[in-house]
Amino acid sequence: MVPKGQPLAGTLIAISERGLDGNGNLIAFLVGGPSPGQFSVRRTANFDVSDAVLLSGDLLILERKFSWLAGVGIRIRIRRIPLKSVAPGALVDGPSIFEADLGEEVDNMEGIDAHVTAEGDTVLTMVSDDNFSMLQRTLLLQFKLVE
Repeated sequence: MVPKGQPLAGTLIAISERGLDGNGNLIAFLVGGPSPGQFSVRRTANFDVSDAVLLSGDLLILERKFSWLAGVGIRIRIRRIPLKSVAPGALVDGPSIFEADLGEEVDNMEGIDAHVTAEGDTVLTMVSDDNFSMLQRTLLLQFKLVE
């Protein structure tokens, strides 16, 4: 839910994992708030959305991609979408601010959250689960967001 004082205050933002619109972009919804409706998130490189978190004025989208064709290829990335660009009918996009694969010791990351420390640093926390598989791990990763 978008907090008071930010664009779309009182709105729940829901993004499909891989539900696509007619143009191949991810379907997303604004539920409640001042302007409910549907919008799209540009899908690139076959990444799927696994979670999202709000920062002050931005939406961070955690994406993942898995491919047997690329070896045991798990890739993740975080994209930063300006919250002011999110509106009914919009196609939103934003730059990747973080990308990693198995070489960087990530796994099938499924969740993201953010908090601000007493010192004013923004810390991103990501979590994966092992899906009861011997090939996957449950990880909790934290990073300081450097602007």
